[in-house]
Amino acid sequence: MKIYEVIAQSGPRNVVIAQGGPSHVVIARNEEEAIEATVKHLNQFQTAHLFKTSDFRVSAIDADKFSEPMIID
Repeated sequence: MKIYEVIAQSGPRNVVIAQGGPSHVVIARNEEEAIEATVKHLNQFQTAHLFKTSDFRVSAIDADKFSEPMIID
């Protein structure tokens, strides 16, 4: 498993989450799984605006570069 930061793509469809919306830190096997988990999490209580995997991009977090414990929120 690896650590990923899932971030909203900028653009007109997702302007609401792109402006002021937090990124999501996800532990997953790969980038696609990280994005899918984020979309599933965000859509679980949505009725009007459903997110798609294409609304997000992902950035890997290299945990080995941190020499001290770190809180990720």
